Amino acid sequence: MRVAAVGVGGAGGRIVEQLWRDSHQRETLYLGAACAIDTDTHALSQLTALPENQRHSFGLFETDGTGTDGDRTSAIAAIEDERLEVRRAIDSALTSDIDALVLVAGLAGGTGGGATAYIADALKEVYTMPVYCLSVLPAQQGDEAAVNTIHALRILKAAVDTQILFDNKTWLGSGQTVDEAAKSLNETVVTRLGALFAAGEPTNSGSVGQSAVDASEIITTLSGSDFATLGYASQELEPDEATGDGTIIDRLRSQLFSGDADDINEIEAYDVVETTLHRAVRGKLTAECTLASTDSALTVFAGPPRWLLRDAVTDGQRWLADELQSPEMRSGDMPTPDQSTVSVLVLLSGITELPRVAELKTLT
Repeated sequence: MRVAAVGVGGAGGRIVEQLWRDSHQRETLYLGAACAIDTDTHALSQLTALPENQRHSFGLFETDGTGTDGDRTSAIAAIEDERLEVRRAIDSALTSDIDALVLVAGLAGGTGGGATAYIADALKEVYTMPVYCLSVLPAQQGDEAAVNTIHALRILKAAVDTQILFDNKTWLGSGQTVDEAAKSLNETVVTRLGALFAAGEPTNSGSVGQSAVDASEIITTLSGSDFATLGYASQELEPDEATGDGTIIDRLRSQLFSGDADDINEIEAYDVVETTLHRAVRGKLTAECTLASTDSALTVFAGPPRWLLRDAVTDGQRWLADELQSPEMRSGDMPTPDQSTVSVLVLLSGITELPRVAELKTLT
């Protein structure tokens, strides 16, 4: 799925910069365009991986280029004044092969929480492609952060097609601050988003899955949903298990006793796929939810082709449908012959029971 990512505010810009790096490091380039929009010129200058012409400031009159200091009304006033200029800056980065626009914002901040929905509205005026938002929930419990977040969630609900949630509080280590954990938090969310967007895109190896996921399946899964969350898990394989390589004696022994140097233990492969799927669903999600409140789901299995056993994938789909009590299930595989990892990405969409959102509402 080819996406254009737009970071709004400090947190949004840093995540989009990490997405830019991730897309260029993968076997497939899923990011068709990326830019950062902020009221803080110093924060923009720190995004050195993003080319300068992909970093844009706004609101200099309202903020003096120093940011909003959590005041969403300043960001709203700024974006209302410069709505067309900001849209044109985003327009200049877009190409005809983009499947969807993804806004990225920390909702507790003034710029991310205040301006993102207005930018979405401006984009919707001229584009028919889906506009999504990665909405980052705060770890802190302050009244201003909670009010900004709940206000942003509400107005984004009307402005974008779906919000994919990431809850900093869930992923923060004991005793850590968000600033201390920022690198780890950003890598966590980008690994999951990258796995979703890369699904179905052509890889350098040219391998095609038995049941490839394409952009339309991701869009359909997210369609009609207010909120979505992501689950992910991976299992490292031994080098000789992943590639079939080993010592000459190992390979001769394999040929003599199994007749095929590329044979793998199917029971072990089945167990790896099954266990990794269970960990993706039952481990930490980007935002915790009640699984039974999920409306639809998409699962992407990735790894060396010989490890993606069709029976394991089919049985895994069946298990997940029972777990979610959801009839709307989609699934695909993404062969990565040069990798030594099996991974599973699960997109849960249309979720209605989100404990962290309910908690934030009590603080406003």
